[in-house]
Amino acid sequence: MSLGKNLRRMRQDKGWTLLQLSERTGIKVGHLSKLERQDGDPKLSTLYKLMEAFGCSPDSLMLDVERMPRDAVLKQTLERAMRLPDVNKAAIIEVVDGYCRACGMEQAFSPENRTWLSLWRNPPERLPLPTDSGEGGVTDQSPPISPRGD
Repeated sequence: MSLGKNLRRMRQDKGWTLLQLSERTGIKVGHLSKLERQDGDPKLSTLYKLMEAFGCSPDSLMLDVERMPRDAVLKQTLERAMRLPDVNKAAIIEVVDGYCRACGMEQAFSPENRTWLSLWRNPPERLPLPTDSGEGGVTDQSPPISPRGD
């Protein structure tokens, strides 16, 4: 994704038409349309007007995400999320937090992490039950108690 695709995505994120973006920047609609189609090179002053209208960094506007490292794409995405209303930010936090926890669980139960598997196959020995030779006490002969109480 390059300038044209970023420009279109950012405009659509705001819910703006080309005309509305033109009104906010003073850039002609035809020129904005050309930029979105990647059919021209903008002047530096045009880039500044676009950054001001979107409230974004030069990276957000110009970087090609298809050639960027994942961390840079994540940074750009989080920049976009920072401009959302608080209620939307809370939803994103919930989603990301849930995903991170799921990844942690996946890692905990991965084949490389054999700790859980060895515990499942060879559970620790149960503590021996006390023996009582007295009346009605527990003896070694008592049947084991199941976790469900059966």
